[in-house]
Amino acid sequence: MHYDVLIIGAGPAGSTVAWNVAKENYRVLLVDKKKVVGEPVQCAEYVPALLCKEIALPSECIANSIRYLTLFAPDKRKYRIAAPGYIVSRSYFDKWLAINAIQNGAELWLNTRFIKFSKHYAILQKQNKIIKIKAKIVVGADGPSSKVNRSINKRYNGYVLGYQQEHPLVRPMDTTEVYFDKRFYGGYAWLFPKRDSANVGLGIKLRSGGNADIKRLLAYFVQKIVRQGKIFASPIATTMGLIPVSGPVNSVKENIVLVGDAAGQTHPITGAGISQAVICGRIAARAIIKALKNRDLKALNQYELEWHALFYDELKRASERRNLMEQNWNNLKKYFKRIWVSFPEYYG
Repeated sequence: MHYDVLIIGAGPAGSTVAWNVAKENYRVLLVDKKKVVGEPVQCAEYVPALLCKEIALPSECIANSIRYLTLFAPDKRKYRIAAPGYIVSRSYFDKWLAINAIQNGAELWLNTRFIKFSKHYAILQKQNKIIKIKAKIVVGADGPSSKVNRSINKRYNGYVLGYQQEHPLVRPMDTTEVYFDKRFYGGYAWLFPKRDSANVGLGIKLRSGGNADIKRLLAYFVQKIVRQGKIFASPIATTMGLIPVSGPVNSVKENIVLVGDAAGQTHPITGAGISQAVICGRIAARAIIKALKNRDLKALNQYELEWHALFYDELKRASERRNLMEQNWNNLKKYFKRIWVSFPEYYG
């Protein structure tokens, strides 16, 4: 089977590429290992308001409007910081992007896994059937554990393990909350409110020599904010996933392009990645269209140049701040303002 573009992963990055390339009348196949687009949700679901300049978010996917970030520092101080944005329904958002890709001509296969490259083919497993796909360009948008990434780079190292529950809210909130605690090595806990519920989660850095029991730590955090009267104790959903925090990797090689988490475009300190996925997906699509139109794969290199110009310096700085944070975790009070993005010291 032959396509102009094969895209592995139907998250925000992959569906954005599919949507923009397909509408130029190229033959696009979008595949995802999940049985349902956007589910399970493995995301705290916050996006900055600036994303709306890139894409018109449908009102149905906005679960709450956010005005502030409340930051609970290691020294017990509390900071209230302007942080306009939205909590989106990732399940709805991902489906909306995929629907637009399909409506513009892309083909979507669910329950389909990328296995490997063999000669000039991508080998896929669709349910129990092995299928060989030949594509002029392959896009790896297959998340933090990207198999496509491994065809370009050495195995990606450096993850935060995220564990999240959704809890009913006691009352509406217009602020996200971030908590630092020495027990949460290399990460933080969060409360991100939606309309009637909140994403309550914890991320800790994976490291050799064993990891703390993240389920026990989240239970401790949940009990804490239950006592504060913010949420009810009973969760209505639970999810777990990896967040890549080692920064960007090579994102173009020959006819292969990486986008989103697969390219290390996630912020190494905050873990945010939705905006980068959408913006870089659009940049990748422009380069892919040019490469197909001119029959010149070298045009794909423009994608890496453009997204690096937008994000690389900040991702590199964040990687350096993460190293500083991890090396000085036992003295986090002293270094805190140098490792969190809300403070001028972070940028010094």
